[in-house]
Amino acid sequence: MPDIPVTTQPTDRRIGLLATALKGRLTELGEQAAERILAPSGTVAYRRLVPIEELRASCRAHLAFTLSSLTGRHGAAPATATALRRAGQGVPLPAVIAAYHAGGRMLLEELTAEARNAGHHGLEALPDGAARLLGLIETGANEITAAYRHASGAATGQVGSPALAELFDGTARTTEALWRAADALRLPYDGLFVVLVADPPPGPAPELGNRLAAHGIASAWSHTAGLLAGLVSVRDQRTLERLLTVLQRQATLRYGVSPAFTSLAECPTGLRLARLALAAADTAGPRVVRFDDGPLAGLVADSPDVAARMARSVLGALLDLPAEQRTMLIGTLTAWYAASGSTEKAARALHCHANTVRQRLRRIHALTGRTVTDPVGTAELYAALQSLRTLPPSALH
Repeated sequence: MPDIPVTTQPTDRRIGLLATALKGRLTELGEQAAERILAPSGTVAYRRLVPIEELRASCRAHLAFTLSSLTGRHGAAPATATALRRAGQGVPLPAVIAAYHAGGRMLLEELTAEARNAGHHGLEALPDGAARLLGLIETGANEITAAYRHASGAATGQVGSPALAELFDGTARTTEALWRAADALRLPYDGLFVVLVADPPPGPAPELGNRLAAHGIASAWSHTAGLLAGLVSVRDQRTLERLLTVLQRQATLRYGVSPAFTSLAECPTGLRLARLALAAADTAGPRVVRFDDGPLAGLVADSPDVAARMARSVLGALLDLPAEQRTMLIGTLTAWYAASGSTEKAARALHCHANTVRQRLRRIHALTGRTVTDPVGTAELYAALQSLRTLPPSALH
């Protein structure tokens, strides 16, 4: 795919001037970056596996992209292409990341020196320029990690990885075992994680891991208990929001999402809560369901026998009404909760008068002994409604 230039607005024109000055030295800076990577204290793998001219060309490409980004104009990022090439050459991912950071540190040093040479205005722009540069470096490192994992088959190709199975079933408990599993899956040992589960259709596994990798999000996938399950490294809250956005836009399956957790030892709990989120999902609702968005429904799905007993106890005689009357009263109560307790809004949703809603709520009180004006009664009625929505009708008889 050809590079398509993208124009953005620089934060400060003075940053663009500093970057433009450095672009005039691109060949020299490419040489310096390669030397930094190949230095005695640098990355041994590059001296063994990557031809020197190729390394210099790669350094120039990354420097050109980064400096152009600082000026507000750039084409396609070279991070993914670099990762795929290095994976094919057998360079370990830690070595690729170390080399990338070595080049980034060199560029930051040169940007600082250029700011000093530019005098007062250059130094004023330096803090913002350095912050933007560090952000670009971090983004590039994340893209390299995700693309490298994809190239090595850990995204969707390793569906059924033993390391992932050990995390999900809790076999990996010790620090050493968790480190080993993280290394095998090419995921970070710590940070922020979520588990996704989906009920996949027959046939090949969907390419969600590849799509996430394209957004710089690393993941590993397996089939477990008839579900497609993924462990996703989201690193921080911003990446978690990006993950949810990608899922909402591109999901072809319905996904349950666990709460975020920070230790790989919590994978079994994450898998369980993601399953509960999926089990409690409304088939007419959104395709991406987070456990945190409806924990009560998750609890109902977790204990269906207890939930059915609770619903029968709370709703009592209401469940014994003829189907038409039962549906009308349950629909009214559901609309009242959806309207945040507003009788008028519920009436508009039901296309009836507010007094009609009040009359139906009074009848519910008479049948169940619980009123929506009492906090405890309101909570119990809502929990019973969640049970009705989640459980099959046969469970309530």
